[in-house]
Amino acid sequence: MQWLRVASIVWLWVSGFHLVIAAELGNSPVSSQLDRTGWPDALTSQANVDTASRAEVLMFGKALLASEALDESGLKQRLGVAQVQLKSIRRVRDNLWDRLLSTYRTASLDCDEQVFCPRVRSVADLRQLAAAFTGDISPAHTLWVSNSQRVHEQILNEQLRVAVLRP
Repeated sequence: MQWLRVASIVWLWVSGFHLVIAAELGNSPVSSQLDRTGWPDALTSQANVDTASRAEVLMFGKALLASEALDESGLKQRLGVAQVQLKSIRRVRDNLWDRLLSTYRTASLDCDEQVFCPRVRSVADLRQLAAAFTGDISPAHTLWVSNSQRVHEQILNEQLRVAVLRP
């Protein structure tokens, strides 16, 4: 079961890497600001990797929730496009929520009494958890929160821009 957890986490990070490569091809500044070294705790054990993964999932969920609050004109402005395909954007968002839920569940298999570890049964549960998540554990985590938020917003913007340009 541990290999499945590690595979899911690697898949999430590789997905982010592929987005960065795609962004580079599109001359986007995403890659220059993507830095995964900001997590303040050592990633020396599976439990630490899982904690960091859950926190990253929740931060991406926060960015996704914020994007859902935008109307059509807000999306156009944020993505820098002339037209938006709301159906395509909705499909991408739904897919992202499903992937986030799967990754969060996998990283939560053995996390009793650890931080960022409430159990979730559905996307609705994950959405509520992401909305309430602050990442405010210590001063060291505060810097991670601001960096992570920026990175996830940029990655999400690239995903949504692709959904608009290639529905």
